[in-house]
This record gives sequence, structure tokens and C-alpha cells, in this order.
Amino acid sequence: MSSAEIELIDSETIGVRFPFDPSLVRQIRGLSSRRWNPQEKRWEIHIAHLAEVMRIFYLHPNEAPPEVVDLYRSRWIRKRLRVIVGNTLTRLSGAPIPFDRIDGVTSFPVFGHQYSMKFIDGSWDGRKRLFNRRDLTFPTGLLDAVQGALRAAGADFELVDERKPGQPEFKWRMSAELRPYQKEAVRRAVEAKRGVLEMATGSGKTLVAAKIIARLKRRTMFFVHTKDLLLQTIRLLNENLGDEIGQVGDGAIDLKPITVATIQTAVRAFGGAYGRSLADDEPEEDDTTDLAGRKQALAEAIQSASVVFFDECHHVPAETCYAVAMQTHAADCRFGLSATPYRADRHDMLLEAALGPKIYRANCSRLIDLGYLVPPRIRFVPVPGLSGRPEHADYHEVYRRHVVDNEERHRIIAREAQALNAQGKSALILVNEVQHGEQLLRFIPEARFVQGADDARVRQKALADLEAKRLMTLIATTLADEGLDVPTLDAVILAGGGRSETKALQRIGRALRLAKGKKAAAIIDFFDQAPYLRDHARKRQQIYCAEPRFEVDARVPESRVAP
Repeated sequence: MSSAEIELIDSETIGVRFPFDPSLVRQIRGLSSRRWNPQEKRWEIHIAHLAEVMRIFYLHPNEAPPEVVDLYRSRWIRKRLRVIVGNTLTRLSGAPIPFDRIDGVTSFPVFGHQYSMKFIDGSWDGRKRLFNRRDLTFPTGLLDAVQGALRAAGADFELVDERKPGQPEFKWRMSAELRPYQKEAVRRAVEAKRGVLEMATGSGKTLVAAKIIARLKRRTMFFVHTKDLLLQTIRLLNENLGDEIGQVGDGAIDLKPITVATIQTAVRAFGGAYGRSLADDEPEEDDTTDLAGRKQALAEAIQSASVVFFDECHHVPAETCYAVAMQTHAADCRFGLSATPYRADRHDMLLEAALGPKIYRANCSRLIDLGYLVPPRIRFVPVPGLSGRPEHADYHEVYRRHVVDNEERHRIIAREAQALNAQGKSALILVNEVQHGEQLLRFIPEARFVQGADDARVRQKALADLEAKRLMTLIATTLADEGLDVPTLDAVILAGGGRSETKALQRIGRALRLAKGKKAAAIIDFFDQAPYLRDHARKRQQIYCAEPRFEVDARVPESRVAP
């Protein structure tokens, strides 16, 4: 008789204890769904592996507890695989399960994994896995991919959809007339019930969201990641739906049937803290709104909303956003909005996992062809290199020396901005760091500088002055990348550089909105003669050239050093 002891832990899991034996441990580790519990000093294994456990320990069925054998026989012998679908997670039940196939479509390489000691020493393969082998669950957004993997493996399975569609509760109406492409986006969203809408900057994403809300008539949470977007979205939804809109963030907790919330405040309702993706080049603002006894009410509002939106949803793969998305348990309708729903770190699978696949696309070139955006005219300005460059400087040192503290570069930017102003054109200068913005302000004293630490209303006032052309040049940290709505803006000066294609396209989109007398937008980028920065500039050129309706000066300036 084997010395292994088997016990039933719950309806899905058995516990196994046995005297240490390296050969037996290797065989247990070879099972797909198992973990070691050091507190209980036992292996915890999914009951689907009972037959394999019996073989490893040479057990006869009579030697296993009857309750374990009965449960295994009733649920796992010759049973068809069931795919049980929930709003946030989907669970597998039955056997056999093609684990390797499922793993292939629910995992991806982690950004920067090659620098991890676990990867270097061979104890980790560098991939993040979204399929939980212990409880056999995966995010429902990956349902189509998993079904494809099951079919490819020849698995016989049935789909059990346990999602409960929310029922209309309200009488919201929207009188604004939509453009044809916006109507198509609404139709696709309402039919699909979940997914990502890729819509260019200036395409009216929030207007589309308002129409979807009006069609569904259910409790809605609309998540944003900056205080500027919070106030702007509340204003636009209020104007278009004619109903009082709730606010969570920027100092307020006011829950309504339609509520706009900052991710930074929402995550704290579940005991989390705000964080940013390691792949993000630029700073992001926090929102320290005091929950003051409203924590439970906010958590319940998020978990009970049957419709959720994530604006600028390319941020969803960041840990903070993803955590909130996976708390929206009642949301059978969930949508992402972004002009660039993909990631510089290639963690796009997390976006699909949380919200679903891309269901609609209206990019810049299409909207330029339709006459809803103006084309950008993109020009690269060469920046001389600096002499005495350190031989082995890292990226941050190169960026500080050649961008943030480079006075010759500041003078070039100032001349470009002042030349635009002399032609009656307004300019937005985007920087990545506060120190860079402060330095530029010394060279362009007639400009104004706004950053994340400023009150949202101060930033809104600066944008209003820019739109009315009471202010001709505004310097802003890249917190202004997303949600900035200044149709009259004539030019964007990309002073901060960077390698992110998402950021590059977002920034250009700031100036493409239609306005009276506006035929095109001027975009000024810089070709820095420095390690890293030179490659980043070439990458941005390639990104711009990939858009058919972007007019790009694709020449690569000659390398030179400032005298």
C-alpha cells in the first residue's frame, strides 16, 4: 500500500501528502494544475488529475477516499469539456483539457523579462500567463482565442454562458446627430456588447460613448486616468445626455447612475494603490481624493455597474487599470476607447483580456479622407550633437544632457514657436519632464507652462485661453497628451521625443481637429544627434510614414556637432 494520503479540499481540489521522494516530486510537478502549500505541507492538485495521481503512487481506487472517487467519477470521467462564461472570468470544467494549446493563446512575453534574474537563471521563461491552471480560469475577453485553441486541439466542448444581461433602468435620450462612422461604431458596440473601439483623436469618442449609454439605458461607470479628462468627460456627457453626471476624483465622491471616475481613485476602493507601467516613458498624475467613509459604496458601485467604459484604454494593461477592470463583475457590456489601442511594451493581450477584441476602427487617414480631420504636415528639425559625450552614458543621462539641459535645443524650439506665432498660429509644446518645461519657459517667456501638479481648473483655463488664442504658446507636460480638446490648435511641437508609437500618434492627433479656416496642422519633431535619441527619431518617422494621409518630410538630417 502506498504511503500517500489523499483528502478532498473542495469540489475542485485534492490534497496529497507523502514522504519526500525526489522522483515523486518531479512527477507531481509535471501535472498542469498543482501547487505546494507550505503551511499545510501538502500538494494541492486539481481533481481532474486524480487518475494520474493514482498512477504515480500505485494506488487502487479502494485506497482513495470514497468522496474523492465519487466526485471524480461524477464530474470528470467521460464528461464533455464545459466552458462556463462569466463577465470577467471564464472557467473550464471537464476533461481532457489541452493545457499547452490554451497556454499558447493566453500568455505573452513580459516587457523587460530578459533583465530578470529568474529569466537569466532559467527558472522563468519570461512569459505572463493569464490562464490559472489551479482553478482553470482565464479572463473572458480571451474567450474567442481559447475557443479557437480548443477547436484546433479537437476538443469536444460546450459553451455555458452564465452572464446575466442587465436590464434597461433609465430613459436617457440623446438628440445630437451622429456622423455616419459614429453611428456604425455605436451599432457595432451595442451588438457585440464588449470590445475596443479604435477611433482617432478628434473622432468624437465620448459622443459615441454617450450614444451607447443612451441606447443601453443602464447604470454606467466611465473610467478615465487624468483629472482633465474627468472634468471634460463629465461636461460632454452632461451636455449630451441631459442628466446629472456623477464624479469620482479631483476631490469629489458623488455617485450617480452615470458616474465618471479616475482610475487612481477607483483602485483605492479595493485597497490598491496607483501605479504605472514600467514601459511608460512619461510621468502620470495621481489623484488623492479622500474616500472618507465612501470606500465601500464606491466599490459596490463599480462592482454593480452593468456597463463600463475605459477611456484611453491602452492604459488598461497597466497593473492599476487592469485590477479595476477585473473588479467590474456585473458588467456584461464593457468597452474600451482609444486612438491607439496598442502598447509600446506589447502587453496588448491584457487589454483584450479585460475588455474583449477590437470591434471597430476609424483611424486618422480614414477621417481625413472623409473630411472630418485636417492632415498633418510633419517636419523634423535637426538638433546638433554635443561635444564631449560620455562613452558609456545610459539613456537617462543622455536624455538629460541632450534634451532637458540642452540650451541650444531650447533656442531652436523657441525660434520654431515664435515663427508660428508670427504667422498667427497657436502652438502646443509637449515635454516629458517638468524641469524641461521650466527650462523652455525661460526661452519663451510669453508662453505659459502647465503640469500635472497644477489644479485641473488651472489647466482647463490655460487650454481655454489657447483655444481662444488669448494665449499663443502653451508648454505642457505629456499629461496633456490625452483628452486635450482644442479644435483651433494650429501646431504641436514635440519637444519631449520618446520611443512610444502610441504617444507619438496621440500627440499629433491633438492638432487635427477641424476649425474655421484650418486646412492643415503643423507638427514639428526633432532629430537629435545622440545615442538612443537618434534611433527614437527614426522610429517616429517610420510611424508617421505608415499613415497614408500624413504629409511627412522623411529626410534624415545629417549628423553634426554644435560648435
